[in-house]
Amino acid sequence: MTKNMEIIEEYKIFLRREYRKDHTRKNYYRFVKAFLNWIKKNKGKFYKQLTSDDTKDYKVFCQETFKVNGNVGRLNAVNNFVDKFLQRKELRITVPTSVKANKQVLSDEEIKKYKESADNPLEKLIVTYQIDAYLRPSEFYLLTISQHDIKNQILYLDDTKTGNNSVILTPNMIKAFNEYLPYRVKPKQKKDEGRLIIIDKGSHYGIAPILDSDFIYRQTKKIAAKAGFNRSIFPYLIKPSAITDSFNKKLNPIIIQRQTRHKRIETTLLYNQTNDAMTKEYYNRVQTIDIENLTPEIKAKVWLDKLLSNEIDIKTFKVGLHVLLPDKQKGDDIGYI
Repeated sequence: MTKNMEIIEEYKIFLRREYRKDHTRKNYYRFVKAFLNWIKKNKGKFYKQLTSDDTKDYKVFCQETFKVNGNVGRLNAVNNFVDKFLQRKELRITVPTSVKANKQVLSDEEIKKYKESADNPLEKLIVTYQIDAYLRPSEFYLLTISQHDIKNQILYLDDTKTGNNSVILTPNMIKAFNEYLPYRVKPKQKKDEGRLIIIDKGSHYGIAPILDSDFIYRQTKKIAAKAGFNRSIFPYLIKPSAITDSFNKKLNPIIIQRQTRHKRIETTLLYNQTNDAMTKEYYNRVQTIDIENLTPEIKAKVWLDKLLSNEIDIKTFKVGLHVLLPDKQKGDDIGYI
């Protein structure tokens, strides 16, 4: 075993001792192993020979090879290894700030369609917990029945990525939970008896899905397919969609922060993917235009906007234009409409 392989195994033990969350341990181990392999391949060095130039060169390599947000975790792992584990602060490198990546989140109507397409108790449980509790895929695999304190409306969570270790059980979640339990398949293995989600179909029938499986991903894709979406829908799109929808429905940001378990409100705000179309729809809904006091040209523009937003049909649009612009003769500029 090489020196780098020996130290990476010692680092694994260090991570087990210092970090409770399995997600953190796995990522740090994976990223540091890649770092040491790069150092050996490109510099011909072992970990004891590291210099600040080596870690800086690795940062340049990452910046040229990977996306910014991926490098946040990748370079933080290197800093954790050289600073906290090796106790060599001089090897630390600066880490880029995450860039907010706007996703084309689901609209209110699309979220509603996604929810309505869940047609059995397991699917309804998954959809409700995704939308009301903003659960990550990895958190579904750790759910147990005993974590549900129905009386006090609390769902306790293990190994959460950030912040609080519980969410509020909403009435919809309690309903989905109670409807799922009688439907839940009897576990084949004793170790799965307390687990909430048990696979109900296929070759893994009666077994609880494991953390590294794609069970929640596949369930999400299946529900989305039934909803008839013509674009890719996946679990990590549902979460920002649900959070954005909550913001658009004027839910108190502190309530959203509490349910997402974020320590800082700034983290919650990063998930708000409200776009121009949503902003325009909001103002058009809450504000009305006094069309009587507008010039004929502006009236015609308002009328065109109504056509483009499907508020009126083409026939109504043509008739309205002749009323708004009486000086225009039939066959003039609007004749092609």
